[in-house]
Amino acid sequence: MATTQKRKKQLAAILDQFYHNPVAQVSMELFLTVGLIIFLALFAIRPTLLTMSDLLKEIEDKKALQEQLNKKVAALGSAQSIYLTLENRLPLLDAAIPSTPETINSIKIIEKLATDEEIVLNSISLTEVPETPQTIPSFDKLSRVNLDFSLTVSGDYTSIKNFVAGIQNSQRTFVVESIVFKIAESRGDKQLRASIVLKAPYFGSQGIANEKK
Repeated sequence: MATTQKRKKQLAAILDQFYHNPVAQVSMELFLTVGLIIFLALFAIRPTLLTMSDLLKEIEDKKALQEQLNKKVAALGSAQSIYLTLENRLPLLDAAIPSTPETINSIKIIEKLATDEEIVLNSISLTEVPETPQTIPSFDKLSRVNLDFSLTVSGDYTSIKNFVAGIQNSQRTFVVESIVFKIAESRGDKQLRASIVLKAPYFGSQGIANEKK
């Protein structure tokens, strides 16, 4: 028992001597300093670092957005220059594929071409006569729709051929779907007749286009 008490006293003396040693004091101060830094990093500096990280991310996002905007501005500038170059030709596009059916105008073109080639327009019919809208829908609601014509003409082969070529070269766009020739007799005379199917495209509303499909 006396030996144990003696050892405890010796250990206490050694520890007291150690803590009064300058090296021990420096070590304690260093430990406290490191602990303070860790505390500040966890509870004081960390929110600031998180805020800085969010700000840096926001800055990067804004830079990316700015680059996208710059590209769009450049694309709009290029589109505007192209538009100004082609502006005078836009009426030709509207004449070729109008934004309304223009049924009467299309029939008049066909009749004039037949007259020019001196062939007889025996019949002309439409699969369906579309209604002309009171107002033109916005562009995103438009879709290509066709007027479906069926014609029967009489004349010599060259005139009929020129008539079809005139239709294909007309400023108003016509698509020749089919031509069927046959010989018909009229009052004892034989005539060359052609049955022609045409499509005249125009831009109509998507609802009409879907119904036709």
